[in-house]
Amino acid sequence: MLGYFQHELCKYLERNDFFRFSNEFTQVIHANIPTIETLIFLDPIIEQPAESQNTGAEEKAIRKAMIEATTSSHPVLSGSYLLLPFPVQGGTVIAQAKGLDEYLIRKIGNDWLEDLLPLLLREFLLLKRACVDPLSGLLSSLHLEETLDTLEQNQEGTLVLLSVYPCGSSSFYAKKYQHRTVSLLKGYINERFPLYYLGQSCFGIVCDSSESEFAPMLVNYLKREHCNRVHVATVPFAEATSNSHGTQELSGSLSELLMKKAWAALHIASKRGPFAFCNSSVIENLADHPLAAPSLFLKRWLQKLTPKNSSFSLMQFAGGGKVIIEVISRLYGDDVNLVTEAKDTFLFLPLVDKGKIEQKAAEILAAYAKGNPDKPKINVGITICSTTDKPKSDQLLNCRKALCHAAFLEPGSIVICDSVSFNISGDIYYGDGDLVQAVREYKRGLQLASKDGNLLNSLGVCYAQMNRHRFAVECFKQASTSKDGRFMAYYNLGLEQQMQEENLEGIDSFTKALKCKEKEDQLQVRKDISFQLAVLCTCEKQYKKALDLLLPWFQVESGGKALKYLGEIYYGLGQNKEAMKYLQQAMRYDEFDAEVLGLLGEIYLTANEGDDIALRFCEKAVELSPESLQLKIRLSRAQIQCGDYNTAVKTLSPCLRNKKSRLSALEVRAILAKVQGQQKAAAKWLQKAEKYTAEIKHP
Repeated sequence: MLGYFQHELCKYLERNDFFRFSNEFTQVIHANIPTIETLIFLDPIIEQPAESQNTGAEEKAIRKAMIEATTSSHPVLSGSYLLLPFPVQGGTVIAQAKGLDEYLIRKIGNDWLEDLLPLLLREFLLLKRACVDPLSGLLSSLHLEETLDTLEQNQEGTLVLLSVYPCGSSSFYAKKYQHRTVSLLKGYINERFPLYYLGQSCFGIVCDSSESEFAPMLVNYLKREHCNRVHVATVPFAEATSNSHGTQELSGSLSELLMKKAWAALHIASKRGPFAFCNSSVIENLADHPLAAPSLFLKRWLQKLTPKNSSFSLMQFAGGGKVIIEVISRLYGDDVNLVTEAKDTFLFLPLVDKGKIEQKAAEILAAYAKGNPDKPKINVGITICSTTDKPKSDQLLNCRKALCHAAFLEPGSIVICDSVSFNISGDIYYGDGDLVQAVREYKRGLQLASKDGNLLNSLGVCYAQMNRHRFAVECFKQASTSKDGRFMAYYNLGLEQQMQEENLEGIDSFTKALKCKEKEDQLQVRKDISFQLAVLCTCEKQYKKALDLLLPWFQVESGGKALKYLGEIYYGLGQNKEAMKYLQQAMRYDEFDAEVLGLLGEIYLTANEGDDIALRFCEKAVELSPESLQLKIRLSRAQIQCGDYNTAVKTLSPCLRNKKSRLSALEVRAILAKVQGQQKAAAKWLQKAEKYTAEIKHP
């Protein structure tokens, strides 16, 4: 059974360990040889390359010593250099120490050198075991803390915390779910960032940049892979490193500060639904949020004016200070209704005519620019409120939404809050992980532009993450009829249909997306469409089309997640050797993928590569995924081939009771009866299979 055992990676050293834990290993060597000036880890030179005429005597000696150390597996002294060969899984790594003390070199003995190597190897392995989680094989929480504590001031990057909880209550299911999650995360990150396991289905990722889109894309990816609940929290390093070094003694370590922020954000994300994310900067700096709620002072100012004017407009000038107030007073008199807060000025006008309002804003900006040519231009955000708009206080926030819209334009822009403004504000809320508020914004935008493809796509994505799949599909279908959002609509629609196992519909949507006119910013999405389309074609046994899509993708991306599909495709095309090659690679990539093990066992049976090996693969597959009836049918075939007829009958029993697997189970049951020499029984089982086939075709 799949139990709690030490991961294979904790039992030996790998080549990559000397680069992944280079700082830690360097400290160990310095502690044992304190006179070293510099230390680097190198791949050994197996054969002496051709030397140029400019190669110096010292370099020649080092090359010779490196080859000697590699071939003899013993430390070698060369001048002031010490070369230490460390045997690792599948090769050797050379530690080149420079600057040894001359007295130490004279006194150093071969016995000491011979004893040094196993001592260092033992310490390296112990250190690795401390830095690697023994159950998942990922980096441990201890290593994460040490990494965060060594961050430099104002260093760019993001700490990501991820929780992916299983819905099952058994420890076996939880363990299996954890292994699957590890495989999914490895495939998604693809060694771009270090991945940590923190226990209890929680993971940590350290990104070396801001990666603003990382959290929503990760949530969508894991949701697409049928994870039950996914919550992600992000903390930019700058939040802690910029101000924590001075107060670190009072507030605790840097890692503690970052982790506290991350756990707080993860707690907020867990309250937002089954698939949600949260950025810590949003919950900590609410007052500085671009769409922060208006102050009570502004609300009261507007409330005093609205009873007399049910329809009005508001202008918000982003800056200008006293100068803009003087300009407005000079143009429209001292009785004009305006107020200032912080650096912004708000102007109330009892007008709803769009043309007149824009004209007044342009007059004010022109007068401001004429009197202050050296000052930077300011933007104006405008909202127009009719008698039906409620509540009136929302108009203050609409001015800010218009200013967020103006930020994408040239300085000195005048923007009236419209559907684009609501799209931008919705994107801001979506980026914060606040899906409920994002949905409200997109809906308000659609009230102004009901056929806007971008708004429909954005709304559909929110609905999809909220598990409101029927509404999501409806949005994507509407967006597919628009010109601006057709490509993304077909892509998102295909993903939804894929999740609902509507494979043929998904193939149609992805194919339509690829036929859309290509744009520069669509390259990565088109790559993903090619992969997803290949997966669906594989599920529908359209192997030739799947291979034409997946092989070019694999040659460019080299993604491990494609290996099992390539194996299945080649098996479907009858190329068993190619299928075994890719499936064996897939098994090394993810040793807990039950589908890979089951298919590999079936191929071994078909190709007569060893019945016992095939049986072990099929048994392991069912052990990893005991609920899969398809894997049980494969296991029963292997059991029949190996002569274990009684066990095969027990294995087939649940498959005969299920509608989806009943037909295949009846056919295998007929084969079993025939092998046992029970010809009449075999004929009866075949008759049942034919009858069941007729029932399926004509229910």
